Amino acid sequence: MDTFLNQADELERLLQKNGFKIWGFVIYRCTYQSDSDWEKFMARFLHHVTKSLEFYNGLDLLDSFAPTVFEDRSFNGVSTAFLRKHFQEWAVTAPEKEQGVDNTCFPESGRYRFFIMVDQEALESVLGAPDLEDSNKYGFVRLVNGFWEPQELDEDELAAYGVSSQSELKQYEPVEGCTLEDVGWMKVLYDEAETWAFLHVCDTFDWLTYYKRPPGIQKYI
Repeated sequence: MDTFLNQADELERLLQKNGFKIWGFVIYRCTYQSDSDWEKFMARFLHHVTKSLEFYNGLDLLDSFAPTVFEDRSFNGVSTAFLRKHFQEWAVTAPEKEQGVDNTCFPESGRYRFFIMVDQEALESVLGAPDLEDSNKYGFVRLVNGFWEPQELDEDELAAYGVSSQSELKQYEPVEGCTLEDVGWMKVLYDEAETWAFLHVCDTFDWLTYYKRPPGIQKYI
């Protein structure tokens, strides 16, 4: 396989470009109804990381894969806004601690910009997904933009839409109280979240490219 078509090789080049030692989105556990269900979820989740890398002859990347999991019962059932505050505090010092680089020196990595959130709905969708070797269309996790803020347009931007105030813009069905198109998180297929989503969703431009408003699921990362 041509190295420029090999996603494992692309991932390795991304790590080299940023000078990173480890990769992967961090994961927030936001459901504590059953530890055994959580273990089953993680087994499925990690299985697909290995399977994806194996397909591209990239199993050596497992050595640097670091799916950091934040587990705390205070995260049970919380909103993305609550987690975002914790994530932002963590992301200030994590790059230097984990990678030995300053937090301004990684131009194309999403590890310190985005994170995975697993609530009860997501967990049940994964455990109810088809067998591991079958195609998954509905098992998902939340991919959260860790630095998202509600969009406020200035006068020139509003004029470009032909309106004079924010309230005149199209209003969507509320998601966690937000009626904007971009609510700061999206559902992505769980079997692609920690590999190809990590490779392809690295910055704000990528986020806007792949963003799909909930309750829809982004199936084409």
